[in-house]
Amino acid sequence: MGSSPGPGQEKNPSTLEPLKEALADGNSDVRSNAAIALGEMGDPQAVPDLLRTLTDDQWYVQVHAAESLGKIQDERALKPLINALEDDKIRNQAALALGMIGDERAVLHLLTALDDEDFSFRSAAIEALGMIKDERALEPLIQSLQDEDVSVRRHAASALGKIGDPRAVPALQKALEDERWYVRLQMEEALQAIQGTQK
Repeated sequence: MGSSPGPGQEKNPSTLEPLKEALADGNSDVRSNAAIALGEMGDPQAVPDLLRTLTDDQWYVQVHAAESLGKIQDERALKPLINALEDDKIRNQAALALGMIGDERAVLHLLTALDDEDFSFRSAAIEALGMIKDERALEPLIQSLQDEDVSVRRHAASALGKIGDPRAVPALQKALEDERWYVRLQMEEALQAIQGTQK
């Protein structure tokens, strides 16, 4: 799967090579900006270089490499990004990148993240599962509506709305009793999204 470049992001071969070379620059900011630019270009030719950058010695360069691999949506990045779920520095972005790629082979790995003690990682994995829309995530996401963390509950509602399965409706309706108004709002939006898919 490849993604087409947006407006002003034409695939310019004369730009590609200098950016790939910049990933090896001695300045980490240069490497970071190059990784971002390659993601915006969306050219699959950059994938091998971005995969090498996943092991950069600066965490934020790694994060931008993971993000760009998600934008390019090339399945060659699937296994390295799944492996990156074990890296505390970049696992949130790796999860989101897997969601952007949308390959169902990542689902079981993302589901294991729902038991992690870090709420931000749980939220990232949930957001990714909402992008992939695999029905294996349905029941775990319904369970996440009762998570102790507010942001996890909101992300779970949003993901269920994206999946659009009516089996989530009873749990979402029950969650309308959540103590936080903005969580209740997310539940309502998810219910509306599911109703919209049934029309």
